[in-house]
Amino acid sequence: DYEDAYPGMIDETMICAAAPEKDSCQGDSGGPLVQGNTLVGIASWGRGCAFAGYPGVYGKVTKFLDWIAEQ
Repeated sequence: DYEDAYPGMIDETMICAAAPEKDSCQGDSGGPLVQGNTLVGIASWGRGCAFAGYPGVYGKVTKFLDWIAEQ
């Protein structure tokens, strides 16, 4: 659970994602988090690479749609 891993650090502009032995890693910032064919997040930060109990943290794309449209 991300609240145990990152207490008070995750806000509404972020989304956490984890899978066994899979994660974004250093150098992956800006990379995609996809669900099916939909971009849902942009890799941002986390603790190490695939540390059990520490999901990757991504920028939540839906929270930035207005900004994206303006660019």
